[in-house]
Amino acid sequence: MDLRLIDRSDDLVVVALPDDVDLFTSSDVRAAGERLLDEGCRYLVLDVSPDLFIDSSGITVLLTFWHRLNDVGGALVMAVPDEHLRWRLNILGLDSVLLITVSLDEAVARARRLRDTPHRSSGPAQRPTDAESA
Repeated sequence: MDLRLIDRSDDLVVVALPDDVDLFTSSDVRAAGERLLDEGCRYLVLDVSPDLFIDSSGITVLLTFWHRLNDVGGALVMAVPDEHLRWRLNILGLDSVLLITVSLDEAVARARRLRDTPHRSSGPAQRPTDAESA
């Protein structure tokens, strides 16, 4: 299982996660993501299938991506159309760390705004304000 490239524009990369990111596939997903980051990706948008199955090893991969991107002042933005999956990410507290949107268009727009914002700090991800979410 690998990440499927959707779009690349300089340091902003959009990829689709495979339907399964688990103990058996997470090492391949991690390696593919690490290659993108090593090649200069600073803003990574993950398009998440409504049928995504993710276990703790998959969550670890997401947090690894977030950590590396955050360290260089970049961002990980996830498009998660499935309400139940967003709820599960919320229960795990990941919505306080990861930037999660409902659609791929929203996620790409958010990543572009972050990239185009001068002097972005490399601190923890900032949650969108109500005005940004609307």
